[in-house]
Amino acid sequence: MENISKILFIIVLYNEKLIESSSFQTITSSAKAFGFKDKELHLYVYDNSPTGQDKPDSSFWNIEYVSDTQNSGLSIAYNKAAEFAERKELQYIFLMDQDTTFPSDTIKKYHESLQRNPSIKMYAPILKIENGKIMSPFRCYMKWGKFLDVVKPGIYDLKKIAPINSGLCVNVKSFFEVGGYNEKVRVDGADYQFIERFKRRYKDFEVVDVIGHQAFSMFEKNPQKLISRYSIFLQDVKNFEEHEFGDRFFYSILIIKRTLRLTFDTKSIMFIKLLFRKILIR
Repeated sequence: MENISKILFIIVLYNEKLIESSSFQTITSSAKAFGFKDKELHLYVYDNSPTGQDKPDSSFWNIEYVSDTQNSGLSIAYNKAAEFAERKELQYIFLMDQDTTFPSDTIKKYHESLQRNPSIKMYAPILKIENGKIMSPFRCYMKWGKFLDVVKPGIYDLKKIAPINSGLCVNVKSFFEVGGYNEKVRVDGADYQFIERFKRRYKDFEVVDVIGHQAFSMFEKNPQKLISRYSIFLQDVKNFEEHEFGDRFFYSILIIKRTLRLTFDTKSIMFIKLLFRKILIR
């Protein structure tokens, strides 16, 4: 249990109470099932909601609560949490968004992986979405994510497949060695940009024998939410780092593909108009 007690668990919230978060509910149940008692584990809650909430109280967790009513995004949240972990002399951070469902044996499986492969600096679960497809890890081809049909637990090359944020467990020292998250990328691609940094120093990561379930914005139908998320995407992708020749070209293709997909799905040209106003006209 020593390895797990050295983890800072992190949840980023937006317009949701901590106790309503499926990530919080299921990771708490998993920790209790593994045998942890009250106040043995640390939880860092970063709340991006426009209106802060009272500091969450929990008889089980040691909670550090941060309210960011400016909604600075995921990257700043994770970097701040990692700084807190370093001050507390914790060895790992475990990232979660608010709407991942983790199985009851999650803590047990991560403990086994940490014990078995201590030289690995990054661990991640298998995450499925509503239609049963595997969302993470995914194959990245020319900066475009591709779903994988099958993923088995084991050690993988980060240049071939990559995980997303939720469920990512990273060694704190390694996190800072690669520069943490790119704070100019608030939401869309924050995890991808971190993996780009990480894989330049570390080759491998481990897929843990855990299958979680993740809410996915691909199924969002509300036009206003789609527009809002698309606007954030356009801002974020402009701040992507370029590490290799041709990166900027592939990022441009990424923008075009996403714009066309949204245009086709919604049968509306509003995304093309927004692209023209925000990027092309500049």
